Amino acid sequence: GHFRTASCIACGVPYDGKKCRDEIVDSVVPTCPKCGCLVKPDIVFFGESLPVRFKNLLHSDLGSCDLLIVMGTSLKVAPVSLIPEMVNSRTPRVLMNRELVGDFVPPGVEGNYRDVFQEGDCDDSVRKLCSFLGWEEELLEMNERLGLDNDD
Repeated sequence: GHFRTASCIACGVPYDGKKCRDEIVDSVVPTCPKCGCLVKPDIVFFGESLPVRFKNLLHSDLGSCDLLIVMGTSLKVAPVSLIPEMVNSRTPRVLMNRELVGDFVPPGVEGNYRDVFQEGDCDDSVRKLCSFLGWEEELLEMNERLGLDNDD
């Protein structure tokens, strides 16, 4: 998840993500300027239900998936942890992570025809991928536009 966006849990009014993060870090409870209810980052916390949209789109997305990229996860919490096992058995899967997780097959194992494991930090791995594809400059420009840190 991230803190780029936030919203009221009652009325759904958008709330500045940076302000929400800063308030939480300062032990201030963010509240909605419209209705006074709680505001939270637009992420799913442990124990919360996934949005209805997840359930509605999962199977059609799996059916049209021609490459699955999994990044920065322990793959311990269902149902998201099951997604890599649910894609078609011929669909290539890339894991960008500090450790090998889930049912990803380690490099060099005979019969591994679809799994790639890029060990390391996700940001570094994404930058490396973008560099290979000739997209690094565009990535850095996008990060700057969004106020994200481009430093190593």
